[in-house]
Amino acid sequence: MIEAKNLKISYEERVVVKDFSFNIEEGEMVSIIGPNGSGKSTILKTISKLLKQQEGLIYLEKEDISHMNIKNIAKKMSTLSQHNKSPEDIEVKDLIYYGRLPHKKWYERKTKEDEEIINWAISQTSLNGYEEKKVSELSGGERQRVWIAMALAQKPKILLLDEPTTYLDICHQLEVMELIKSLNKELGLTVIMVLHDLGQAAKYSHRVVVIKDGNLVAKGSPYDILTEELIKEVYKVEVCIRKDILKGEIIIHPLGVCKSCEKRCQYEAI
Repeated sequence: MIEAKNLKISYEERVVVKDFSFNIEEGEMVSIIGPNGSGKSTILKTISKLLKQQEGLIYLEKEDISHMNIKNIAKKMSTLSQHNKSPEDIEVKDLIYYGRLPHKKWYERKTKEDEEIINWAISQTSLNGYEEKKVSELSGGERQRVWIAMALAQKPKILLLDEPTTYLDICHQLEVMELIKSLNKELGLTVIMVLHDLGQAAKYSHRVVVIKDGNLVAKGSPYDILTEELIKEVYKVEVCIRKDILKGEIIIHPLGVCKSCEKRCQYEAI
């Protein structure tokens, strides 16, 4: 679905990402992880053509995105940033309608097909009964579901999410992550996420891409590449990792900022 080759991305004179390459297969859930300032969000913005790379190529379904206009990209790929803002008085159904704009000419009005897709997006995100409510009156988790519904209304094949659980409490974080997982599984959406929470990345990703200081450190399944040594190297934090062989999952237990870890984890890795 997406292939990036030898990306170099700069802000003015400062190189943020250096010689970065990866590919995303159809139907995958992939998380990009790494410390603050490592270039995670920069990569996501470049994939969506919100930023232009200094060097390298990006292909969307084998087509060079530099030859595609933003509207055609938006028909295939939807992006949600960390900070989403809407007019104070806008209602849920009206915000979701914005997701239909890439498919319409400037003079076209809302059609029956648009209404059907909006209703479908509302149903997919469990927002039935919220249609007439103002977005500003909703909780953080509810607002995030509205933004995801707007993204679904674009009818994309790929969903790009930049820290989708930021500012949410643990309950709403899990609700949003379970929603994303179900959209991936039931609709076959390809999902690329930037995540800070290593536990969420391990639990919900088919693959993780680890970067530090703009460089690719590792990529692969969470079970295979998220090790105590790698996390210590990348994050400067001591952890203990517990592996469940039967489920193929890992649980990460933070122990403290990296020193000479004197504590032993009470959990024995299986």
